[in-house]
Amino acid sequence: MPGPDPYALWIESDEPPYRVCHQAYFWTGNNGNRRTRAIAILRRLSLGDWRCRWCGDALPDWRRADARYCNEGCRKRAARSRCAALALAGRSAG
Repeated sequence: MPGPDPYALWIESDEPPYRVCHQAYFWTGNNGNRRTRAIAILRRLSLGDWRCRWCGDALPDWRRADARYCNEGCRKRAARSRCAALALAGRSAG
């Protein structure tokens, strides 16, 4: 499944109030998915959750609205640290 169109949303997150603008699909005027994505990103911005869970940087505009990490490297590092923590907890319990 392709990712979201990187040029369909504009995120202005410099200072509150935050703004997320979207462009309608060409020739159809159907805003459904883009509007839903814009609302989800705006909600996460207002909660302060539009940041990478590993490195703390702001998520790029082209990431999905439910993304937790800014790139694959951060996602893999977080997974490795979780596995290492589970292995360490398993060794100390046994």
